[in-house]
Amino acid sequence: MLTERENMEICWNHEEPEWVPMINTAAQMIITPEINDRPLFMSGADWSGLEWELDPEHPNLMTHVKPGGERFDDITAWRDFLQFPDYRGTLDWKAMGERTKAMWFKKNELQGYYVGNLGAFERICAEMGHVTGLMAPYDDEEAYQDYVNAYADWRISLFEPMKEYLDIDFVMMHDDWGNEKSMFMSPEMWRQYYKEPERRMAEACHELGIHYMHHSCGYITPIVGDLVEIGVDSWHSVQPNNDLHMLKQTYGNQIIFAGGVAPAVTDREDSTEEEIRAEVRRVIDDLGRGGGLMASSAVMFSVMPNVDEIVDDEGKKYGNYAALNAANKWTA
Repeated sequence: MLTERENMEICWNHEEPEWVPMINTAAQMIITPEINDRPLFMSGADWSGLEWELDPEHPNLMTHVKPGGERFDDITAWRDFLQFPDYRGTLDWKAMGERTKAMWFKKNELQGYYVGNLGAFERICAEMGHVTGLMAPYDDEEAYQDYVNAYADWRISLFEPMKEYLDIDFVMMHDDWGNEKSMFMSPEMWRQYYKEPERRMAEACHELGIHYMHHSCGYITPIVGDLVEIGVDSWHSVQPNNDLHMLKQTYGNQIIFAGGVAPAVTDREDSTEEEIRAEVRRVIDDLGRGGGLMASSAVMFSVMPNVDEIVDDEGKKYGNYAALNAANKWTA
């Protein structure tokens, strides 16, 4: 019988696995608190000195930038405020690897992955404030491109020790480029500033034998073809405000759709168990044909208690490919 690790690897290879891999049960997030992109579930400062805080009324949500804590407003001054830490040279990677071995004790059964939280776009919006960050590339194109390139260089510098000491299977790089109805920038602007740095990060992972997944919430339908072109192995989030039928038909054998289970269902306090299970079945019916689907909540984890267990249970029960093929379940 296949392990979750083996079944997931079949999916990475664009072949039909035995069952739909559920990311939260087929893979384990490798925790590296030393690489402090943002404090998780606690208030405090990150590596740049930016202050984050919990919402006291909703402590189960992710931290947000402390109001009024933006650190600069001139993109030409970014180097004065964003000095990327030399984690490759200063961290005790051997000790981190030993901790990972103890934590990832089912390594033979589960894949392991690192999350690069706060990509270049999210980082600059956090540091400058969202509106000022959105305007930064208009203020100085050269300075903005220099910043995005430097950010990519910094991330790339971490991939080799992560493979050597932590032995990760894939990277999930996190940068939300879309909102509910559109991208935060035009597709042309994304291609100008982000496409080549994203290509370099994907290629650097591939050179090390690491799969590359990019997480972006929101609507990014216009650039999914670009992600395929530059070698991104998987797009995570895959929210239903995208043209998923077209994207699956067009790119279904070239990119892995990951996530997919709508937070409008999983993060709603009044969602019933049957609604959650029906949403998981919808994702598998829409995106599972022939493989190419790794399922989870679109934002990775639900903020509601016990919901992820329902998502993973329904995916395991419903997502058997032999049964689905026999029942002709796939969306036309």
